[in-house]
Amino acid sequence: MNKFINLFSFFFALFLSNIAFGVNSDLKNIKIDAELPAGNIIVDSIEDGVVKIQQDLRDSKQWFYWAFRVRGAQGRTITFDFTNKKGGGPVGVRGPVVSTDGGLTFSYPLDGKSKSDSFTYSFGQDDKDVLFYECYPYVRSDWDRFIKKHEKYLGSHIALETLCRSRKLADVPAARFGCINKTPKFRFLITARHHASETMGSFVLEGAAETFLGDDALGEWLRENAELMVVPFVDYDGAQAGDQGKGRRPHDHNRDYLQFIYPETKAITQWIATHANGSLHTFLDIHCPWIRAWENEKVYSPLKDPKILPDVKIEKRFSELLEKIQSGSMKYRAKNDIPFGVGWNSGKNHAQGWPAATWVGKTVKDLKIVRTFEIPFANADGTVVKPENCREFGRDIMKVVYLIASEEQ
Repeated sequence: MNKFINLFSFFFALFLSNIAFGVNSDLKNIKIDAELPAGNIIVDSIEDGVVKIQQDLRDSKQWFYWAFRVRGAQGRTITFDFTNKKGGGPVGVRGPVVSTDGGLTFSYPLDGKSKSDSFTYSFGQDDKDVLFYECYPYVRSDWDRFIKKHEKYLGSHIALETLCRSRKLADVPAARFGCINKTPKFRFLITARHHASETMGSFVLEGAAETFLGDDALGEWLRENAELMVVPFVDYDGAQAGDQGKGRRPHDHNRDYLQFIYPETKAITQWIATHANGSLHTFLDIHCPWIRAWENEKVYSPLKDPKILPDVKIEKRFSELLEKIQSGSMKYRAKNDIPFGVGWNSGKNHAQGWPAATWVGKTVKDLKIVRTFEIPFANADGTVVKPENCREFGRDIMKVVYLIASEEQ
């Protein structure tokens, strides 16, 4: 009898243990992979309710981008612990960007609940396929979706082009917006994704381009007088593959305006030389900074060497106007700009080669504005950074460019 009671007690205790721990400890049926747009992950181990992972640096020295898919984890609570904790860890200030509908929508469900090197996620009973990204993704299909949304303007106010063939022999997209069927009075160029993982720049570029299609006085003036040239993915292959892009070996795309080892950078200079006759009014290059702390959670510009600026007074006016007229929720403050020669923003940062803005400032004719913007990944002075307010910021930028250009007429 005692033997029976002891056996019963053993199995009852095992039953209780499974209730308490089994859901989280048995992870043998879950699948974690990088088979999603711009996927990037290395899985070190899966056990006892904890998944040890790290970002795949590939040919970059050190950066923080990752993106992965989890299948078969319904009803489980799992901690994702990053083993590469350099720089404080690769999880942003609002935690992962998550999609439970196959990438149709994204949100920050763990905002305020994540650590810089880990997060814990409770999967619902219907969460068969969940996507986790370090930041909002933006790949070629997003660009194609954007163009599809505005396809009625193709031929009249949008001209699609192929910038070049990438190293992997893919067609690299470029486009012109606004005054495309006659010689415009002004030409502007905006580039994004010199560093593949800095995705928020592509949303800013979208907002700027949409300004040229607006059914308002601003849109009408732009379509009549100005052409916007855009390159949404300078590091095209890297953006599609989910590479870091920053600090590539031997150098990244934004240090390639002397050696020109990448097809995209050379093609940009040739596009300016041939299509724009070597002349631009405005050049804007959109980036994202580190993922947390200090200036990295603010919208700002690393100001350029005054020696390459066409007009320091106009640059200052640009900052003043943007701060004054901006209407989006993500605010720019000129006081947050980093002067040239302060901190990392110096000539030493260009030891591997010229960035795009330096090449433009030294080479292109008729310039009035040469500006780089850094757009935070998740937090901008307390504002949640999302695609919507990045697009708003792009529209605000173009309002300022319009005001400065129209004064010259």
